[in-house]
Formats: sequence, C-alpha cells, structure tokens
Amino acid sequence: MKNIKFGKIDNFILFGGGQIILEICKFLKKNKKKILVFTSKEQAIERIYPTKITLRDYLIDNKINYKILNGLKEKSKWTPFINKNTIAISNRCRWIFKPNDLKFFKNNLLNYHGTNLPAFRGGGGNSWNIMMRNFISGATIYFIDNRIDLGKAILHKRFIFPKKSRNSLIEMYKFSMKFQKIIIIKFLKNLLDNKMFNIREIENDKNSSYWPRINTKKHGWINWSWNASDIVDFIHSFSVPYPGAATLLNNKIVRFKKAKLAKSKLKFHPFQFGLIYRKVSNEIYVATKKGGIILDISEIKNIKGLLGKRLLTNRTILEKALESTF
Repeated sequence: MKNIKFGKIDNFILFGGGQIILEICKFLKKNKKKILVFTSKEQAIERIYPTKITLRDYLIDNKINYKILNGLKEKSKWTPFINKNTIAISNRCRWIFKPNDLKFFKNNLLNYHGTNLPAFRGGGGNSWNIMMRNFISGATIYFIDNRIDLGKAILHKRFIFPKKSRNSLIEMYKFSMKFQKIIIIKFLKNLLDNKMFNIREIENDKNSSYWPRINTKKHGWINWSWNASDIVDFIHSFSVPYPGAATLLNNKIVRFKKAKLAKSKLKFHPFQFGLIYRKVSNEIYVATKKGGIILDISEIKNIKGLLGKRLLTNRTILEKALESTF
C-alpha cells in the first residue's frame, strides 16, 4: 500500500451529473474554489431528486461555469482548462476516458462510484441490488485508468441497507445518498487540507461483478412467467423515482410501482399467470408462479371491470427488452 498527497489544488473540473456532482459544487463554491462542470445534454436537464431543480438550473443560479459535451472527442472544449493545479472528479459520467484522454490529467482524474467496488461495477445502482436481494453497498473513489471501475482506490467505505428500506428503491436511494454525502464532503475537506490518502488496488477478483445501466422504458417490462417474489422485486427496482415497471392491459401500457406478496396458499396453473383474480379498494391480486401478488393501482386511471382480465407482456416486447442496448 502506498500513500499520496495531492498538494495545492485550486482548479476543479467535474464530469457527469446528479446529486453527488451537485453536492461537490456546493462544497467547493462555499470554499471559493474554481469550478467547471462538463455534463451531457440529458444530465443537464435531468431533475435532481428530491429537489425540483435541474443541474443546469443550479449551476446558472449559482454562477458556476458549465459546458455541454457530446463526448470526450470534443477535446477543444475541455483540455484547455487543465493545469498543474487541476483535479478532475467524475460521477455518473456518460463517457469512457480513453488512454489519450487520461494523459491530459497527469494522474489527477478520479471517479466517485456509489458501491463497494469491485462488486457492482458499472451502472444501474440500487435497481440491481433489489433484483439480486443484495443489500450491501458503499462508496469508492479511485483513479481512472483504462479499465472500467478498477484501478487504484484512495477511499473505500461499506454499508448495509437497513431492513426497513429494502423493498423501496427511493428509501434505499435516500439512505445511500445520506451516507454518500458524508463521504464526499469528508473526502473534499481532506483534499483541501492536503491530507495523506492510502492507496489500495481494486482487483478483478472473485468479488467483482459488472452490471450495465438500466433504462426503465426499454428494460422495465414484467415477465409474468417469473416467480411471484421475482416479479415483486422487479417492480420495486423500477419504482419511484422512476415511472414503474410496465405491462399491457387491454393492449394499453400500464405501470406499477408498488407490489407485495399475497398471503395465500393458492397455487396457480401456468395458464392463470397474469390473471386478476381479486380486487380490494386500490389493490388488485394477480396470479403468478408460486403464489399471488398484490399490485397498487391508485395511480392508474379509468380502469373498470378488472376482474378476470389478464396482465400480459407479449414475447416480442420481452425479447426486445432483453436485446436492447443498455
């Protein structure tokens, strides 16, 4: 293990978007540091949960310089701002830094990754955690090299999601973000104080796994041949702040954000999978493999005569969801 100090840093370049980038901006602005943010068009206008503002709104309101990039190939837009006192931090960046990009930073390019690497490399975040019933996560800050989410880490923290949050994507997000805010601010304070950081290698070992980013509209389609518990987990994986997991009802798309297992010993034949067999208030009971599930329909409007109807995702849609790029 080696140690490292970064020395005097007065120029910060940020790549990406989302709440961590916003929190970094808040801290650096408070400490009167020079900041330049490079983001994509989509991330600039994406609302940062739980606020109602976008990253672009915040940057404009706080007079922080930013530029929209279509990709890192537009080198004339970002390389001139790098000097010997620059450090660059990436989070949720949409672009992969190539060897020719890395040379401009002289080893001062870091990535903040919201998991305990090397587990859960890539994207998709807590959606994958719910689907896999894995509730260990963390935060890792490491030097970017020519590998994806591998390399030399200077910070590595681990946490376990509390049981009460594990069936809610938004509650997991809130818990994780509270933890990550503390981590990133502490890191930045140590960085500005020129504290020593310990370096450890993130290795592609038996604990390593890679999962790509998930797009709700492309991939969030329910397969009614799955086990009941797998369907419930899948629905939770695409719940708030996302629009919900989708299926068809009377050939129209409907989305669900809340689901739970039905407390019943009923066993269903495969021909019954997807059929609505009970309705109570704003909940419907649906037959699935290894039991029924209860779906919240309070956000679905103009639905009548649900009993006996079938929720269905046809094979063409499911195959397209599996084949579509992440």
